[in-house]
Amino acid sequence: MAATMSRVVTVSRPGLGYVDAAPYGPPNPVYEAVEALFRRLGLDAARAGTPAWNPLGDLIAPGDRVIIKPNLVSSKNLHQKITGERLAASSTHGSLLRPVLDYALRAAGPRGRVRVVDSPVEGCEIEKVAGPLGIFDVIDHLKAQGHDVDFIDLRYFRVAPVFALDDVRRFGRSWNLGLLLRRPLPGDPGGYRVVDLGRDSFFARAGAPRPSALRFHRSHYATPVPHHAGERHEYSIPQTVLDADVVINLPKLKTHKKTGVTLALKSVIGLTNEKYWLPHFTEGDPSVGGDEFDRPQALADVVEDKLSRLPLPGDHSLVARAPRLAAPPKVIDGSWEGNDTLWRTILDLNRILFFASREGALRGEPQRRYLTIVDGIVAGEGEGPLGATPVRAGLLIGGLDPSVVDAIASQEMGFDPARIPQVREALGGVLLPGSRLDEVEHVIDGPAPSYRFKPPRSWPSLLPDAAA
Repeated sequence: MAATMSRVVTVSRPGLGYVDAAPYGPPNPVYEAVEALFRRLGLDAARAGTPAWNPLGDLIAPGDRVIIKPNLVSSKNLHQKITGERLAASSTHGSLLRPVLDYALRAAGPRGRVRVVDSPVEGCEIEKVAGPLGIFDVIDHLKAQGHDVDFIDLRYFRVAPVFALDDVRRFGRSWNLGLLLRRPLPGDPGGYRVVDLGRDSFFARAGAPRPSALRFHRSHYATPVPHHAGERHEYSIPQTVLDADVVINLPKLKTHKKTGVTLALKSVIGLTNEKYWLPHFTEGDPSVGGDEFDRPQALADVVEDKLSRLPLPGDHSLVARAPRLAAPPKVIDGSWEGNDTLWRTILDLNRILFFASREGALRGEPQRRYLTIVDGIVAGEGEGPLGATPVRAGLLIGGLDPSVVDAIASQEMGFDPARIPQVREALGGVLLPGSRLDEVEHVIDGPAPSYRFKPPRSWPSLLPDAAA
């Protein structure tokens, strides 16, 4: 039974955890769970169970250029450090990467090239994320065996924190004062290319927010505007991404305050190098046609928000924050279910990933083969993505179409995909041909998941009784 675009596989292994010792070679329970997902997808079904089995050979031809995208986020959420299980709930673990890399290298052969790539948020100290999670250990081990594999940080700069006060807790507040300094990085060795979606952008659809009000965060508040003016809707894409024949996406299973969930579709934001160009919200609250806030802001709220990251010359920033330690999260920067902006950015980037040629021109047929495996071995609920509470879900959810994979993954979390804009708007053949939820063949290997994830507080529509 060959793999099809409409098949989604859930591998459910209650109690499954990540492997402790790098480089995570077989046999181990995570490796075996990934192999089970490949088998149930029907990859290289004729040779399954034999030494010649080459599951990713159904996607990867000898000599292909392959990118594997883990979900690498950050080791810090404002003043809170993210380590241990909280880090594993937010970013991809090396024991999941290992079997995917092994089989990708087998399929690509000695003439192929496999690169592990990501463009995380500009404040991500990647050595504090990929290092503890064993990502670099896996890649270094395979390189030492002579394989053409490497890691590319697709960013050409990062911001480095230099703080005089860093989470100093006094009087019920966390006091933070310091600088975020821009530092250059080598970037993509292939360079970058601007891709303009024009009228094919989801921002060109009827009912889209007014382009002049599209916003990014604080220090680059209006940077998206010139990139979404008139009929222009442009994004900067690393050439390594455009040159790929095959994309394997390894997102985490977790909640997100701006998008409800962050799964395969949302993960593609990590494949653009110009994050500041990306519209995340529309200025203001609903009374003025915005979705930045859920209600009008008092002057004190505006001042507090601006001081949280004040732009300085040289693209550096000043941070002066003293949030209350016990205060519930506020709705800022579009972090609520009324956000009608960010889902459009997400689907624009997915459209580029699938349909942009190596030269950056949109084509009528998909330009890359694709597989996604959503990692819910340790997942995240609540105030995600960075503030998520770990959930030992023991799940892997995979398929060839991110729209239907995300829809099934949302359901497995206990959420209605029709209430999650980027999932709802991608289905029905809007992003990819087919993508109909009522035609999905959902295969469950193991006990059916029953745990209901807690949504972010700003997404009450995802609660079980919301329909009532």
